[in-house]
Amino acid sequence: RTQNASEATVQKIDSEIRRLVEEGYNEATKILTEKRADLEALAKGLLEFETLTGDEITDLLKGKKPNRESVLEPSTPRASAVPPAGKPRPRPDSDAGLEPQPQA
Repeated sequence: RTQNASEATVQKIDSEIRRLVEEGYNEATKILTEKRADLEALAKGLLEFETLTGDEITDLLKGKKPNRESVLEPSTPRASAVPPAGKPRPRPDSDAGLEPQPQA
């Protein structure tokens, strides 16, 4: 592999990349530490309801529980996405003409 930059330039690039990664890590750690209670409230809400709307997330972060009538039984049943199969076709009474024929 050929090198297109001097050793000093490569070291500067590595140093800058390391600095950016460390800054990003420290900032993410700070945010997660400061917002730990919000993170836990959101996680508990998702464990309970599986899906949340934007308004429900906002309510959770304000300390309110999402208002859902019934999680197990919706008030109006959902329509099936699968169309009905219809009536079965009548079968012929005999298997006439379906006997095996010898090959020549």
